[in-house]
Amino acid sequence: MVRSMPPDLLLTLTRHYLEPHRHYHGLEHIAAMLHAGRDLPLDDVQVMAIWFHDAIYEPRSRTNEADSAALAERLLAAIGWAEPAVARVAAIVRDTARHEPTVPGSAEVLDLDLMSLALPWPEFTRNTDRIRAEYAHVPDAEFGRGRREFFRAMLQRPRLFHSAFGARFEAAARANLARAAALPG
Repeated sequence: MVRSMPPDLLLTLTRHYLEPHRHYHGLEHIAAMLHAGRDLPLDDVQVMAIWFHDAIYEPRSRTNEADSAALAERLLAAIGWAEPAVARVAAIVRDTARHEPTVPGSAEVLDLDLMSLALPWPEFTRNTDRIRAEYAHVPDAEFGRGRREFFRAMLQRPRLFHSAFGARFEAAARANLARAAALPG
């Protein structure tokens, strides 16, 4: 784990995650990922990727991951991180757009990000409600259709999780996705 984060960087990231339009993609999500990852041998790059992966989150944007990666590149370079480490953080953050790992350490971060798909059904639906609140600008029918399409697309993947840590979530996540995809509306 990162031994220490400069207070200004921690404050900047915390401010992003406390934006009022965030209901799911907020500080609680980051805390859950960090908590679940506490027993993994995460390196500083992976921890920073967790912190930055949703730093920029605007529900109307299609470039959140790229924008978050650019923010990571700028802020980490400014505090003196070496370019290879900065580049790896940014690559992991970009990987969250498709949830397909492309660099070492990405699989664990992606699995931590998606582990909420395997929560017990009441918590899974509570998270869906929180995401719905973030997309309040989208009409109900359109949101429902989009969520079902997302769930069905996820179910078409040969695997949702890419690390040994994440493999234990596969069955429960698939059961939740199948149940949610079958809901009317």
